[in-house]
Amino acid sequence: MAPAFARFSMLDRKALRDLWHLRGPAFAIALVVLAGVASFVSMRSMVPHLRSAQQRYYATARFADLWVRVTRAPAAVADDLRALPGVTAVETRAADDVILDVPGFGEPVSGRVIGYPGGRLPAVNRVVLRRGRFMAPGSDDEVVISEGFAQAHGLAPGDSLGGILNDRWRRLHIVGIGLTPEFVVETKPGELFPDSRRYGVLWLDAAAAAAALGLEGAWNEASLLLRPGTSERAVIARADTLLARYGGLGSFGRDLQPSHRFLSDEITQASVFATAAPVIFLGVAAFLVNLVLARLVASQREQIGMMKAFGVSTRALARHYALIALGPVAVGATAGTVFGLWLAGRLATVYAKYYRIPDAPFTPTWSVVVIAVAITGVAALLGAVQTVRRVVRLPAAESMRPESPVRYRAGLVERLGLTRHVSPMTRLTVRGIERRPLRAGLALLGMALSVAVTMIGLFAFDAISAMRDVQFRAAQREDLAVTFTRPQGDAALRELAQLPGVTQVEPTWAVPVRLRHAQYERRVAMTGVPPQAALRQVVNAHGAPAPLPGDGLLLSTELARLLRVQVGDTVAVDVLVGRRADGRLRVGALVDDLIGTNAYVPMGALRALVGDAAYDGAVLAVDAVALDRVYAHLKQAPGVAGLSSRAALIANFDKTMAESFNITLLTLAAFAGLLSVGVIYNTARIALSERGRELASLRVLGFTRREVARMLFGELTILGVVAVPAGFMIGAGFCWALAAALSSELFRLPLVLAMRTYALSALMLCVAGALSALLVRRRLDRLDLVAVLKTRE
Repeated sequence: MAPAFARFSMLDRKALRDLWHLRGPAFAIALVVLAGVASFVSMRSMVPHLRSAQQRYYATARFADLWVRVTRAPAAVADDLRALPGVTAVETRAADDVILDVPGFGEPVSGRVIGYPGGRLPAVNRVVLRRGRFMAPGSDDEVVISEGFAQAHGLAPGDSLGGILNDRWRRLHIVGIGLTPEFVVETKPGELFPDSRRYGVLWLDAAAAAAALGLEGAWNEASLLLRPGTSERAVIARADTLLARYGGLGSFGRDLQPSHRFLSDEITQASVFATAAPVIFLGVAAFLVNLVLARLVASQREQIGMMKAFGVSTRALARHYALIALGPVAVGATAGTVFGLWLAGRLATVYAKYYRIPDAPFTPTWSVVVIAVAITGVAALLGAVQTVRRVVRLPAAESMRPESPVRYRAGLVERLGLTRHVSPMTRLTVRGIERRPLRAGLALLGMALSVAVTMIGLFAFDAISAMRDVQFRAAQREDLAVTFTRPQGDAALRELAQLPGVTQVEPTWAVPVRLRHAQYERRVAMTGVPPQAALRQVVNAHGAPAPLPGDGLLLSTELARLLRVQVGDTVAVDVLVGRRADGRLRVGALVDDLIGTNAYVPMGALRALVGDAAYDGAVLAVDAVALDRVYAHLKQAPGVAGLSSRAALIANFDKTMAESFNITLLTLAAFAGLLSVGVIYNTARIALSERGRELASLRVLGFTRREVARMLFGELTILGVVAVPAGFMIGAGFCWALAAALSSELFRLPLVLAMRTYALSALMLCVAGALSALLVRRRLDRLDLVAVLKTRE
């Protein structure tokens, strides 16, 4: 029985033999395709998955469209809210921030206690029970706690914890673990990232919560569902008017709800990153595949001429080289698809854990796979077929002969006299580059792109590290930040200053306001900055202090962009607390900060606007040896609603970055390494194929193997040296575009490229070059000198 190999046609057997003969370049092409396809498939698959999981969760739990907060409103006012046009459901509750004492955890923990109906399903913002049961109706000591908080402390139904509710110490018994879309991200107010060890959510029976918080027969928060198509802005205006007499703190929609905003911004940024980085990877991969295959086909010029002389049609030749082109691409695309889908599943697990989205299994998006495979396949076919068409236009006799030697003329480098004092070998190398400028230029571009892609993979590490330093080394310099249950005066600051170990105290005061300019408005917290503030400063993106104007607002650049204001413009200020004063303030300066949309005024100006002299918290500098004693005191202090330490914030920042970014960024860096190896190896391998006769002729003329290798690799070295700075410029441009695309109201990535990134990008190219040189040197040493002697000119 004939072997299976014999059942293929003559050209198919030649294609398989060529692929085996060219297994090194083919494998390198497959690696390049694998990197491009895997990055594209994994990241592009995550965006629709996250959006779908978010929408399903919101629908199941009846996530609210609108929130209203008041100081105290009678229960009957809920009926007035239900009567507003477009409102389909209303759920009121009592809620407040508290200090918790978790067994086995020395630091005070901040929590949010929320009233929840124990005997029925609420109309809005339902809790998904994960373990245990809901609290019994009328129970005043049973709570359901959030899953992230429970997992962080190893808490389970049957455990208990302590808390101060309305200045009274209470022992609370855990009966269940739950999730809610309101706290997909359990972020403490005023902080950027969630910290489940130091912040959690507790649901207490509605009547018990109202009694514990001093709100019997009343409520201070309400959640509303709106009919599709209802004007959110109109409902907010009516609700604010209705609730003004009850100390309304301003209504807001989903776009300002902290958890939804964080998740939505993350999905938007993931969409940008999943478009920009993988498209760059896939585009570079497609370019390299096209380049390498075009040069590979061109190196078989004589074989094409011979097949044409024996009557092989152009169509058959195109099919033959298409098979050669698609072979490594198919292998790389298949492996890239499998690896990309596996990586997407891993990322889905990380996102589901981080965002507490229940029942969100990953489902592949096959259209993304088709797009990625199609791009690389078309690039491969174009690279092969266009070159075949160019070669088959030549007469058969001419194409079977070696290409005519390049006509000699002095190049620019020689005309400038730059080669007078170099060795003959170096002169020959420079001439080889000058005589084939297109080939050298394409090889240089390929190397530069590999450097640029490596920079993209490392850039986010630099930007995040810079954000960390600016926020926690320059802006937040305190050891502890304390939040009061209600506004306090100077007496509270003096009491804190008298605690053993406290060396410095500064007040904090952030007032919710609505800023208006023309038709644009934004609800923000206006922060008062005390004179000579040292523990918490306003700084720009580089960590330099931003001085406050003496008689106006200091706005973040992002907020100024949203309000369409410039320095010198005047904005209307509506204070949403206290006597709800209105005023107008001039924009005195802008600060290009990194986090949030912020408005700052001198503390005295804020007092004059609000008409009060109270503070909502303080920041403290504490001796490290006294920190535990300060913790113990504040944990029992009745007027303290929240406490956070800078050391804990830094540790949580690092942990969050490690969980949410490192997998993606390290994968991108690995893909960039694969691209570098693929580029350099194929450049060297094809250069050897193109110059094989020339190099073998030098061996016949008496040049040693080392001298011939120096000529081949010297050319690649010169191109690599030029490609490194070119790659730096291209990479910096890519990183600038990526940073601009990822900027949002939540945070802005600074364009920071550390020397480490430049060094590692260049080193990646050098390592790829060294590995390629070792692999190609073996083939160089086995050049067929006899074939060169038989060549007829």
